[in-house]
Amino acid sequence: MDKRPLLIGLLWDVGLPALVFYTCRSVDIAVLPALTAGGLAALVRVVCVAALRHRLDGLAAVVAGSFAVLLAVSALTGDPRILLARESIVSGALGLFLVGSCVVHRPVLYTLVRRAAAGDDARLAQWDQQWRTRPSLRRHVVLLSIVFGSVLLTESGARLLLIYLLPIDVVADWTMPLHFGAVALLICWALWWRTRRLRAVTADRPTTPEQSARPPAL
Repeated sequence: MDKRPLLIGLLWDVGLPALVFYTCRSVDIAVLPALTAGGLAALVRVVCVAALRHRLDGLAAVVAGSFAVLLAVSALTGDPRILLARESIVSGALGLFLVGSCVVHRPVLYTLVRRAAAGDDARLAQWDQQWRTRPSLRRHVVLLSIVFGSVLLTESGARLLLIYLLPIDVVADWTMPLHFGAVALLICWALWWRTRRLRAVTADRPTTPEQSARPPAL
């Protein structure tokens, strides 16, 4: 499966708000307006993507909704820390969702991967067949979910601690790099693990047409 669209989308989702925020800060705009501008940029991207695809992504809708709610609370209280905590709340909730979904029949990560192949009915049927018949695939998805979820939960907790312990001007400049570092760590680990798994699959080459029809490794 081609992961480039997923990675490009992730870079846009993470990079655009940060670019807008740091641009505002470079011209001496206060923390709260800069955070607001970054969040609005992300919200505009969600709307544009939804308009182009003619559908609203569920995760994007949650992110946009959380921004709107926390922006209103932050404006009412005058505390920019509330808006600064938005990324941590979202990433922490996502991490908890990833880990928690491992106890159900199908982890949410598997559902997200299937969505990348939406429209390709043959490929989706292959994925579902392999999910039912290959315990190794299920273990692999569960492992990815636990690693991704645990890193997101750890990063979220660390950032929330920094937000409420450090001065706002200091923490505003350091929480986003911490988020970038966590995302980069996850991407590097996932690419390394996928390469290792592909080598293992290649070493155990299929011997029947049914086995050779397996979808590529995650």
